Amino acid sequence: MQALVTGGAGFIGHKVVEKLLEKNYFVRVVDNLSKGEAKNLEKHFSNPNFEFVKTDLLNLEAAKQVMEGCDICFHLAAKIGGIGYFHKYPATILRDNNVLTLNIFEAARDSNTKIVYVSSSMVFERTNQFPTPETAVDTSPPPLTAYGFSKLVGEYIARAYNAEFGIQFVIGRPFNAYGPGEIPGDFVGYAHVIPDLVKKILSGQYPLQILGSGEQIRCYTYVDDIAEGLVLIGEKAKNDDFNIADPRPTSVKELTDILWKICGRKEELKFEHVEPFEFDVQKRIPDISKIQKKFGWKPKVSLEEGLKITVEWLRKKL
Repeated sequence: MQALVTGGAGFIGHKVVEKLLEKNYFVRVVDNLSKGEAKNLEKHFSNPNFEFVKTDLLNLEAAKQVMEGCDICFHLAAKIGGIGYFHKYPATILRDNNVLTLNIFEAARDSNTKIVYVSSSMVFERTNQFPTPETAVDTSPPPLTAYGFSKLVGEYIARAYNAEFGIQFVIGRPFNAYGPGEIPGDFVGYAHVIPDLVKKILSGQYPLQILGSGEQIRCYTYVDDIAEGLVLIGEKAKNDDFNIADPRPTSVKELTDILWKICGRKEELKFEHVEPFEFDVQKRIPDISKIQKKFGWKPKVSLEEGLKITVEWLRKKL
């Protein structure tokens, strides 16, 4: 089997690449390295089943060239970041994410490649149904953020190309990925909350600044578990959608308390509450019964275990 992984040098993408190579796929990675890093893939460069192509998939002809000969495509290439990134670049996100996805599905028309579209829990940002099943995407108001809306449009693209051209697809919706491979950026919210918090804690910040009340609820999912889930649905499912998550709800305050202890801070944890961003979803809790019942998938790495691994990795990078 030949697989294409777009955005394969990125945070989740490079883990998908690892899982596919372990299963003896031939893997072609395409990335423009705008956020992903080639060093995430260095250990594969000598593998005869691995190929890296640096190109920009905003170019349709480039997308058609890299898709040629591939049985399945894991489409992760996107403009993505934390909440600060969403607010800073809304037009770029909306424009580029939809062009990328349209080009991938146009390319699949020539190659008859199955597409695993990596969407986001952000498509549910306005739901009032918790835990949130996959069907809530049809009943919830559309997302307010450009990122969430771009991901929802991508899901519509997948279904439309299936309806008109017969392109097979699977939609995977990761919830709050974390783990080694994502570093904090130059401004708050460039990356996701865990690397941002670890940077502040390890730097000695006190009191610790957090956005808003700290009561925001998320379900943090270890990146290897997400990659395993994406490969599983890519192999087993057809024209369907799945939430991929650790369903344990954790508030930002609870998360910070765990990180504080892992990082070895001895002071009593005190917060300085900073004005939140405009679009700060207060609760996001998935229902993962569909992927569990169909394929027996469940997360393997507990939050505490995953955070320890992540903190040790970040210590070496910061």
